[in-house]
Amino acid sequence: MKRAPIFRQETRHLWVLLVLVALGGTGFVLLRSWLIPASYGQLGPYRADAIETLASKPSVLQTDQTCLKCHVDVERERADSLHKAVGCASCHGVGRDHVAQALRAAESPDETIAPAQQWDRNFLTHIDLYVTKDRAVCLVCHENKVGMPQDFKKINVVEHLEEMGAQDPSSRETCFECHGGHNTAP
Repeated sequence: MKRAPIFRQETRHLWVLLVLVALGGTGFVLLRSWLIPASYGQLGPYRADAIETLASKPSVLQTDQTCLKCHVDVERERADSLHKAVGCASCHGVGRDHVAQALRAAESPDETIAPAQQWDRNFLTHIDLYVTKDRAVCLVCHENKVGMPQDFKKINVVEHLEEMGAQDPSSRETCFECHGGHNTAP
């Protein structure tokens, strides 16, 4: 009995394809192992060595203690407020440039500290420090949403504004008719 040759004319294209797929797969695995760092995946879906690198960099966010060193009046205002647990950056932005200016001003009386800007209504804003007398900021936390803890202070916006007799319910500053930003008690 005569055996048929492995590389017959009719199947040659399949063998070429199989060899190309095997070479491509092997090349991919080798390239991937060369490009992906050894520490990737050790602690999760990231490079474990990055933890030390990131920890050595200065923080982008300022702590409340940094802000309250200068803004003592705000610290007093927030002392008994429900908002004392809310970080300054949550409503006013990163403030990195502002703090740098304040530190320079402490050493040089000629240095000025730029005032906070008006918020641009963009939650991904690039404004360093802003004033947020805007109901959109309040409603991020206080609008009644599915999944919020039962005891959290949430409101149905339309009902609340109607019950409280808001002068202009559609105004950006309507929450501030009754509430302060730092001390929320009406």
